[in-house]
Amino acid sequence: MGPLKMSKSLIALFAAFLSVHIIHAQMASPGHGETQAVAFHPTNPDIIYAGAAKGLCKSLNGGKDNWPTYGLSMLSPRTIVISEANPDLLYVGTHKMGVYRSKDGAITWEAVSEGISYREMRGLAIHPKNDQVVYAGTDGGGVFKTTNGGREWKEINRGLIDKVVRVLVIDPNQPDTLYAGTWHGVYKTTDGGVSWSADTEGIYDVDVRTLSLDPTNSNIIYVGTQPRGIFRSEDAGRTWTAGKKPLMEHIESMAIDPANPAHVYVGTRAGVFVSTDNADTFESAGLRWSNMAWTLAFDPKTDPPTLYYGGVGGVLKTTTRGFQWEVTGPIRP
Repeated sequence: MGPLKMSKSLIALFAAFLSVHIIHAQMASPGHGETQAVAFHPTNPDIIYAGAAKGLCKSLNGGKDNWPTYGLSMLSPRTIVISEANPDLLYVGTHKMGVYRSKDGAITWEAVSEGISYREMRGLAIHPKNDQVVYAGTDGGGVFKTTNGGREWKEINRGLIDKVVRVLVIDPNQPDTLYAGTWHGVYKTTDGGVSWSADTEGIYDVDVRTLSLDPTNSNIIYVGTQPRGIFRSEDAGRTWTAGKKPLMEHIESMAIDPANPAHVYVGTRAGVFVSTDNADTFESAGLRWSNMAWTLAFDPKTDPPTLYYGGVGGVLKTTTRGFQWEVTGPIRP
């Protein structure tokens, strides 16, 4: 019985080793595009969008096959938001070329950046009940807002001292409340951007790279920083605390499991890590060879919720807390 068990264990270990190296080889193969954004159709789990190095890609079958490019070639889409009420309406923030809008599910595009003085886009946030209201965070120009679907934008930076806005998140329960992660901490508005104030207690002067709200309680907020790890607020950003064992990595992305909000995933230059205790401690969730996990995003429509990774090599997904990752289909430039 002993040798048989040993043999089965070795077989299982070899299979895991082989699967990891297969994924590694696929990620490194020619033709894959570096992915910086992933977004999901609000009702159709087969439709997924990804911002790749050479355009906006779209899957019509849950990422099972190659992802054809749907325009915005050479513009390097960095952030994608989709209207809940009208899923054919998309806004995309690009690298140095401002914001683009599609009204037909990415078939055609138009530039909608009138009034945005700084075109290096980092974050977009769309009002959950009015898809004509969109906020744009820029890498040097602060925050801009449109109330007419992108035809005109206005700068809304009163009180926002730091204009390098790396991430912008809207509270779905209080749409006039937004959080901006900047080079020097977190700023917050409760009046739709009329004014901003810094939330600095416990998190002063840190480079915030990513920010996520607990999907069951938007007063609970997590931010990923460089190089001081993860901070958590339980009072809508008034005070912040660090985890018991900080994850001292260059953090770029974050996602919270909608089925279990205590599970927090972060993407770093050293792969993906997961916490099962509200970001107090972390363990590896795979992909340790990755140069950069630019984006992590959960699709809550799937059961169990599927976590998608976007980075070097395209898009991967896991339903097993990172124990196994699957290449969803290379994104061809």
